[in-house]
Amino acid sequence: MSQQNMNRLEAVNRILRAAREHPVSSLGSGNESDTLMAEQVLNEITQREQMVGVHENQTVASFVPASDGRVILPNNAIAVKGWNEDHHRNFFLREHNGQILLYDADKAPASTVFTDAKVWVRLVQSVIFDNLPLVLQFSIVDQAAVENAMAVLPSNSLLTRLEARAARSRAMARAADIRGRPSNLFNDSRSTGLRMGTVGVPRPWYSAQQPRSTE
Repeated sequence: MSQQNMNRLEAVNRILRAAREHPVSSLGSGNESDTLMAEQVLNEITQREQMVGVHENQTVASFVPASDGRVILPNNAIAVKGWNEDHHRNFFLREHNGQILLYDADKAPASTVFTDAKVWVRLVQSVIFDNLPLVLQFSIVDQAAVENAMAVLPSNSLLTRLEARAARSRAMARAADIRGRPSNLFNDSRSTGLRMGTVGVPRPWYSAQQPRSTE
């Protein structure tokens, strides 16, 4: 395991060791069912944890609707919420013809046509596992280990210890997330740790999966 982060192979092997399974040297469709299940659980927990939104994968940005009124979001967008002057609006996203579109749920029926000059949102974006901070990786992997163990272990004694380890890892990840959020009582965006600006600005941890600019 590197000092900066762990890769998917190291994560899957940690999940397998927790279930008293032998580690593997590579990942892929040729592996046994236990390894494939560990990979699947890792993918599910990675997505689930990021949908909540943490300091590292949230951005506050404004989007200018296209000529047809649609607001096209980055392909890795997984959750959205109105922000700034649009904080009261109910937005959601959905894929349509290979694009992630912003929907206005306050219209009946929900519409993708916006007449605003710009729309402000808090955007939650999916980050590949290898690029997540190490403390968040441990939280994800240890939770995945618990879910995987529930399916493959015949005894609950080890499962109890795994649940305790997962709880500690998640607490550490939440503490790190809170420490990473600048505290400013006079600026809501900073007090919640969100980054202001245009989507598409590269970040050190995000270099492998940058969203495209929408302005």
